[in-house]
Amino acid sequence: MGVRFENFLGRELVLPDDRSYDPAEGLWIKREDTAKLAVGITEPTVLMGGTVREVELLVEDGSEVSKGETVILVLTSKLKYIAAPASGRLVSPKDLGSLPEKIVKDPYGSTLFYILSEKDEISDLLDASGYASTLKDSDGARNPGGHKGGVSPTCKAVYMAIGEQNITKK
Repeated sequence: MGVRFENFLGRELVLPDDRSYDPAEGLWIKREDTAKLAVGITEPTVLMGGTVREVELLVEDGSEVSKGETVILVLTSKLKYIAAPASGRLVSPKDLGSLPEKIVKDPYGSTLFYILSEKDEISDLLDASGYASTLKDSDGARNPGGHKGGVSPTCKAVYMAIGEQNITKK
């Protein structure tokens, strides 16, 4: 099950309700057991950022990290630096090289990294309904048709001007 969000960049999203969300970082966090958190990128974050091209670990695999520490870089059409949602030992998946493709295909089935910690530092994060509420004011929700150029006035003006140009060969 999950929380449905309609017309986000022309798509219907289902936000799984078995995890917590950090809207500022664009992350989902799922407690796998008492000491292990799986962390991934949300589908809205993937859609807004474009195709994930590369994932680079910025700290050593197995190192201790603090909540809020920048730990990973995700390269899309933008650079996205991601901070750890909790303190603990960071463990990366074995298949970092194939991770970008997996994230694009299945954001909620692809773990970006794990945090091994028994501390409860994620209780202040949002549930799926709370995360869906934050999306209502996002650029993706303001562009329900998923039109190129998005919703910024500058982009709209450029795309409209390109569409109105009458280009002929001489």
